[in-house]
Amino acid sequence: MKKHDANERLVPVLEALSDITVTVVADFVSGERKCAGLAAAATLAQVGVNVFPVGVVGEDAAGQQIQHRLQELHISTSGVDRIKKYSTPRAEQVAGVELLHGEHPALLNLIEHARKFASASEAMYLCDHGFGAASPRALNFIKSNGCVREKTLAARSTARLADFEQLSAAIGTAAEMEKAIDIEIGESAEKLRVAGDGMKQELKVDVFLAVGNDSLLAFSDRHKPMSFEIAEPFSSADVDVLGAIFAAALATDADAADAAQLAAQVTLFLRRESAVAQRERREALIEFLSGKSAVRSR
Repeated sequence: MKKHDANERLVPVLEALSDITVTVVADFVSGERKCAGLAAAATLAQVGVNVFPVGVVGEDAAGQQIQHRLQELHISTSGVDRIKKYSTPRAEQVAGVELLHGEHPALLNLIEHARKFASASEAMYLCDHGFGAASPRALNFIKSNGCVREKTLAARSTARLADFEQLSAAIGTAAEMEKAIDIEIGESAEKLRVAGDGMKQELKVDVFLAVGNDSLLAFSDRHKPMSFEIAEPFSSADVDVLGAIFAAALATDADAADAAQLAAQVTLFLRRESAVAQRERREALIEFLSGKSAVRSR
């Protein structure tokens, strides 16, 4: 199949995203590099997905900026609570030090928000940077009432991916997989493949997306692993975006390989075309998919 034809096949998936609602349960992180919940929610909204973000921010300038940015994109902030005695974490802080843990009062509201929005969504995406809002423990409480049953439930976690249970899909970088299953991957494409297959089996997910420095590997029950070359390595913030689009595309019933390729295309496009006006972005994306692409299947 020609590259042009493969990209044309992604256009209907992109267009179907406007019929999808995704609940994003995430750590919201401040800093120059917009990552975690803000990056995931903003990107979904920019490609037409109806998105409900769920998380917490502090009553500080960073928290106010995050909520303001969501409002600028016409994203509901009713699920993002501003709480006292909480400092919005910064991107450069060490992930894995939970700020919301134990019986923190903010967790009860977070769980209630997530359950409410999940009932009106086709998918839920967990974006866990280790600060507690999107932890495996929080997810266990959220899903205990069956609100995500038979829906796409996907997660990306920077430090504890193997601790999540009953996901339908997951996303992990080489470094994250090394932590999760104690395997050295480095730059080896073969080790990335072995680790990705191992993570899929460990998590018992239908779909797993492994992110290497120069390639993506999509693992699915429906076909052999599909490999895609990427011209530029993805940053941690890029992976947050990649996972969000991947989850949304899966919720349209797209094939795992198409979902992975679309997620990569959108992530690279938005990184390069940040100045494109929002109302024109979907049209520009369709033109991009129909023409030259930076992501190729192997």
